[in-house]
Amino acid sequence: MLESKILILILIINTLLALLHFLYQGILKGNYRKGAFIGLFILFVPGVGAVFLAGAQMLNFLFFHGNETELNEDELGFCKKKGRTIISDDIEKAENIVPIDEALRISDSIDKRQAFLEVLKRDDAENYMAKIQEAMKQKDTEVVHYAASYISDTIVKYKESERNLRLLCDKEEDPEILLRYLRLCADILQKNIFSGTERQMYVGNFEKYMELLYQLNPGEIDGIKISQMISLEKEGKNNIAVERWVSRAEQIMEKDIDAAKEVLKYYFYTKDTQNFEKAMDIIKSSELELDSELIGWIRFYTS
Repeated sequence: MLESKILILILIINTLLALLHFLYQGILKGNYRKGAFIGLFILFVPGVGAVFLAGAQMLNFLFFHGNETELNEDELGFCKKKGRTIISDDIEKAENIVPIDEALRISDSIDKRQAFLEVLKRDDAENYMAKIQEAMKQKDTEVVHYAASYISDTIVKYKESERNLRLLCDKEEDPEILLRYLRLCADILQKNIFSGTERQMYVGNFEKYMELLYQLNPGEIDGIKISQMISLEKEGKNNIAVERWVSRAEQIMEKDIDAAKEVLKYYFYTKDTQNFEKAMDIIKSSELELDSELIGWIRFYTS
């Protein structure tokens, strides 16, 4: 009778241990799958299972303590100077690069955080700004914190660089400096990290220095820059400015494929059939090396 009571007591304690381990892994560490697996192991191997796991944890603590602890607070800054001391040689190797989507799909909280940090330390991390901004919607508050810190550091860096180049532009009005400013400003606007009045300020600066560059050296304005300018003017619903830049695109459309596309698109969407057909004839008779998009336009709209 006494042995039966002891056995029942052991089973109750074992069940409680299994449940506690499941809750610990699931709620505190965010890994319900691991918690369920270990919980079932303890449940179906009473006594021995708990002792085995306790021994394994002890060995892990003695010999590997520090490898899976909370992430270091020093890793929360994303300046490149600090980043170089954090990135290991293995992380820098191309074959070990983790795609940002994959990093955010990792179920284990600590693994997800570490993988996301590795993504943020990459030299090309800024190219994935949209994905990093999406990470702000993650349920894991640490991942949200890392994303917010990275975005904040990027904003500070861009603001400082933009201000320095803008001062140079106002001081010297040199085409080379203007080009550097326009590349930076286009990058800022494309990453969409500013909104409202701040974004409008950068759009205004981009317009101002693009116009200045055009007046100083029109040859520096190619189809890509005109396309960027038209896109921003459409965003601001500035139809007069759109027409002005389309007119400038027409002047170089025979030798610039991006300018040719902008002209065609403008006359197509404004339903200006006469100028659309005229532009189409100019493109067909030009020496442009047509890409698949322009070839498609010509085939479809040539009777």
